[in-house]
Amino acid sequence: MSGIKILEITCEEFFQMEAVWQDCIAKSSANPLFSSWIWLSSWWQIWQPRLNLSLLLLGVYEDNKLIGLVPCYTYAQNTALGLCIKRCEFIGDHTASNDSIRSEYLNFILPKTRYKELIPVIFEHFIDCDIDDVILKDLDMTSVTSRYFSDMHPNSLINKDCGIKITTIQPFESYLQQLGKNTRLKLFNRRKLLPKHNLSIIQTPSEIKHFFDCLNTMHLARWGRVCFSEHSLHFHHKIAHYFIKHQQLQCLQLLNEDSIQAVCYDIVVEGVRYNIQLGFHEYNSAKISMGTLMLGFAIEQAHVTDEVLSYDLLAGKGKNSFYKKKLNGDAIYFASYQIPLTLKAKALFLLKRAKQKLKNTLVRNSQ
Repeated sequence: MSGIKILEITCEEFFQMEAVWQDCIAKSSANPLFSSWIWLSSWWQIWQPRLNLSLLLLGVYEDNKLIGLVPCYTYAQNTALGLCIKRCEFIGDHTASNDSIRSEYLNFILPKTRYKELIPVIFEHFIDCDIDDVILKDLDMTSVTSRYFSDMHPNSLINKDCGIKITTIQPFESYLQQLGKNTRLKLFNRRKLLPKHNLSIIQTPSEIKHFFDCLNTMHLARWGRVCFSEHSLHFHHKIAHYFIKHQQLQCLQLLNEDSIQAVCYDIVVEGVRYNIQLGFHEYNSAKISMGTLMLGFAIEQAHVTDEVLSYDLLAGKGKNSFYKKKLNGDAIYFASYQIPLTLKAKALFLLKRAKQKLKNTLVRNSQ
């Protein structure tokens, strides 16, 4: 393509390009939190050495001016047949292990009107780099990128997930009236059953460690494992310290009789409040769900804060049910794609699909 060049950006350059990175984000359709420089550079700093990854951060240049970024990496993946393939993924997630965190809304960082034009150029560069296959996770299914893959690679979808996003521009009282009776009861009305409840917000960096310690303790009791393991905890400490400095961190603590009963970890970016994590202790009455009450306080805060236009609960289900669908929000669907580029990868991909179809058939026939 005339005037377009794809050049690789070094790791040293990556860590020094916050301003230009954020300028590219502002002109793109990429998510301003999960594709931000602080989120992806922090992820890379922590998980690159753990997972032995090779940076493939590409700059898209037009007439020698940077207009876009391709935040990816590669690694060698051994298959069940003993073959080794070179795989490419977005910085921010990793398919081959559960070691990493999950980053949603991932995408290329390209000018808003030029995704269809530039994605084929990026994939030509992937082929030139001898990449066997590309796995791109958790794209917003309404994005141009996701629709491009659906059209051009119709068999490449490997996973689909759902999240909920609540519009918060209406008064909170109006929002409550739109909820089902039982949901409104659990989310809001049963606050009065807590004898001495108090809501506090983390104000200083010195409080962050204790907040995450409480979150981990709550998850360990409820799920049998901590919320953030050592490296994930390191990542979220970096993120929390960055966003509290920019007055965008919303870490809530719900206290009852001076004891922390629930916590909510949110970040606000460009009018959207993202619910990163929620934790709570079981209450001694079956009538009260501390987690639901905590979420109610966070949703109320989102409604009464003028600069917040929506509250994004992201993907993921609860322990017992998909409770988010009862909260009167819009469904957001996330898609993950695997796109084989070489004959070896295409053969492995077809074999994997055939095995999955056979397994599904056997399960149906056994029922």
